[in-house]
Amino acid sequence: LQDVVIESSSSSSKIVVLATALKLNNNQLAAISELRRLVPPPSKHELGHSAYSNEASDEDAIDSDAYYARFLSVNNWDPIKTEPSLRQSIDWRKRVKPWILRPRHCGTLCRQYAWIALTSGPGSCSSESLSASENNEEEVIEEQDTADNCSNNKKHQQRRRINIKKKRQQQQLPLDPPYNCPPLQSWRTTKHGLPITYFRCWKWKPHLATADESEKHLAYHIHHLIRRMPRSRGRSNATAVSRICVIFDMRGFESWMLPFIHKCINILRLQYPGRAGAMCFINVPGYFTAVWRVISPWLDDEIRSKVFFAPAKDDINDVEKAIKYLNKMKLKTDLL
Repeated sequence: LQDVVIESSSSSSKIVVLATALKLNNNQLAAISELRRLVPPPSKHELGHSAYSNEASDEDAIDSDAYYARFLSVNNWDPIKTEPSLRQSIDWRKRVKPWILRPRHCGTLCRQYAWIALTSGPGSCSSESLSASENNEEEVIEEQDTADNCSNNKKHQQRRRINIKKKRQQQQLPLDPPYNCPPLQSWRTTKHGLPITYFRCWKWKPHLATADESEKHLAYHIHHLIRRMPRSRGRSNATAVSRICVIFDMRGFESWMLPFIHKCINILRLQYPGRAGAMCFINVPGYFTAVWRVISPWLDDEIRSKVFFAPAKDDINDVEKAIKYLNKMKLKTDLL
């Protein structure tokens, strides 16, 4: 292993940690070394210091061996085949810079509360608190509908709309997900350690945002999931976690969303290979079987193998039941 370490990386300690966590064999380590030769990491001047080891999480840093290993893993560990996809991903990162994104860069979508980073602890983002916020929102929307129809007097309608807008502003929650975990709370994970995001389809209005904001929002959220992964530094017996979990609640799904879903899949597939750990679908409409025939070819085999449809017969109809369902499964947590 020491000979391979010297060939593969200038930092032997880093590659030893990687080999231990990912159980890489000599051929895989040699593939990483060759891919590094074909596509050297860009300079810090090009991407900014926060994209590199010791400033981003080392496991996600663009100059880390793990970054190269993920792209190789979905290309049969062939450096020549991997080179074009890695180059386009580096170019994408130069343009989008996901490690510097914050909620303010994608405010329209962060205000929708469609992609929820689940937490635990006092005041946490639980299924109960989500249900309460949904009820409050329904009351405001119902009041707006009443205001639009209760009178033909335009001035009266205008005043009511202004009052409703003020009420919405008062009830408006902070942009979500916050960059840092709220005080006294912790990010929720499955029992395997996969960080969890809860997607609420009926809240998702991607057409209200620009294409640029939509791209930044998904990049921010995937990078957010990566930052939420449990860290195992200093624990040799700890389970390595480098994958994510998303629970898709498909209530409110409509066919016009398909082009936006396609864009989301492409970002996950092309920019974050080897990251999917569990993609669990609940409350799927009856006609979704036909829709899945459209979506499935957009996925590669690696992502498709991580997709689960919660059985309707088991009455898995909310996020807590979905987490319990996933916790009973044997899920892949690391790259290999």
